[in-house]
Amino acid sequence: MRRKLWLSVAMLVIGTGLLVAAGTASGAGNAAKGKTVAKAGGTLRVNLSATDVDFVDPALSYFAPGWQLEYSTCVKLLNYPDAGPPRGSQLVPEGATGFPRISHDGKTYTFRIRSGLQFSNGAKLTAANFVAAFNRDLNPAMQSPAGQFIADIVGAEAVLKGKAKKASGVRGSGSTLVIKLTKAAPDFTARLAMPFFCAIPTNLPINPQGVNSLPAAGPYYIKSRTPNGPIVLARNTHYKGSRPHGPDQIVYTVNTDLNQSLLEVKQGTKDYDAGGLPPTAVAGLGAQFGVNKGRFFVHPIVETDYVALNTSRPLFGNLKMRQAANFAIDRPAMLRQRGAFAGQRNDQILPPGMPGYRDTHTYPIQGANPTKAKALAGGKTGTVQLYHGSAGVGPLQAQVLQFNLKQMGLNVSDHAFTTSVMYAKAGTKGEPFDAVIAGWSSDYADPFDFIDVLLNGHNIIQTNNNNLAYFNDPSFNSKMESASKLVGKARYSRYAALDIDITAHAAPWAPFDNRNVREFVSTHVKNFVFQPVYGAMDLGAVQVR
Repeated sequence: MRRKLWLSVAMLVIGTGLLVAAGTASGAGNAAKGKTVAKAGGTLRVNLSATDVDFVDPALSYFAPGWQLEYSTCVKLLNYPDAGPPRGSQLVPEGATGFPRISHDGKTYTFRIRSGLQFSNGAKLTAANFVAAFNRDLNPAMQSPAGQFIADIVGAEAVLKGKAKKASGVRGSGSTLVIKLTKAAPDFTARLAMPFFCAIPTNLPINPQGVNSLPAAGPYYIKSRTPNGPIVLARNTHYKGSRPHGPDQIVYTVNTDLNQSLLEVKQGTKDYDAGGLPPTAVAGLGAQFGVNKGRFFVHPIVETDYVALNTSRPLFGNLKMRQAANFAIDRPAMLRQRGAFAGQRNDQILPPGMPGYRDTHTYPIQGANPTKAKALAGGKTGTVQLYHGSAGVGPLQAQVLQFNLKQMGLNVSDHAFTTSVMYAKAGTKGEPFDAVIAGWSSDYADPFDFIDVLLNGHNIIQTNNNNLAYFNDPSFNSKMESASKLVGKARYSRYAALDIDITAHAAPWAPFDNRNVREFVSTHVKNFVFQPVYGAMDLGAVQVR
């Protein structure tokens, strides 16, 4: 949430748009006013149920809990404030002294790097640290998903193809950073706020498995991480910036059980579960604690849950079968598995709150239409290799989908994985699956991040794929690239039309809902701030009683 999202939880993801304030009761502190007053001290104890993070390395991390974590460790050129909506959704300078100076042709960005920022090892932050991040992201040996977001930097393609070691369009000298693009890009500054592009040590090694302990220039750094074991964030004692850093340390326990974890948070032996909540417990939490009144919080985010239909394999390589699946799926039943305060039904790619969203109903959202689905399938049968999350809502939605597909004549072979493993497997080109229950929330507020990032065939690589449908249609690839060059209303109008066109005439997904984030904290947590872009509690803003 990779911006790949949780299947087992209420979800922690990036998003902007139709968001509500965190609340003003004691647990919410001053979040509704955009103020955070974090008292230093103590340990914030975090569970991460049903999974681990994929990586903590900023070049590779592309999973919602990892981005929540890195919001507390990274310094980026531009970032989002530690505040609730709407202020928390507005870009502000962080590593840079201000917004960039942009050339008249819109292709050259010049940043001045802020003085006084230091990494947790005491090293001074300079423009060279950002140059290192861009080039490391582009290095093909890293297999970083970041490359697709900066391929329009001059020289980036040469690095991605192994023909150069550094992008000629990124230069740094002292406190000056210059980035040159091949074409004007209206969404470029928003892309720069993604954790992929946070400052890193210039000597950080190239490692496609990721570095698990590294200096950081933000309020915290990753002191240690053992895959499938503890993650420890410690305060950066050299940090002199203005962002909050309340707890002395933040300690994660991963792969915990959702139900046991809820009991621990209720009892105060843990403070928060970054993996979410058991769907069956949510209504009771709302009744017991109220909504946005101190311990239980609900916020809508810009997100879509969907079934990706693998177009590279014979079964769903057939358009009629993909359209049939869209009529077969019972969207209300899929949403109900998430429990109370879950969100709303949906049948299209773009979510509400995303520029370019236009509400249309190509497929049924009141329930399944198995008669239409069976007619479209035309008697074709087969077995769907279905991947899904192994905990919480994952198995429940898989059961619904299995029943739905059975009605159109398809059997289902069920494969359950922890969420991070599921995304890693589905993101590997050639993996033998036909469908995967997935979710995506925006990296930044532009429809490119849904349409192009998730469905442009030119982005398909060997591993770490986001295009889980492996959709690669030359006509639609061309339409996406044409839309990406537009600005303003014309851009959003074109993407709105693309959303409808792809949904109706290509159907690589069967979208089914747009989610809310539901979070619960212990009595030890004060000053809860919902960060709307990261779609989750702001870890550094917390006060630990």
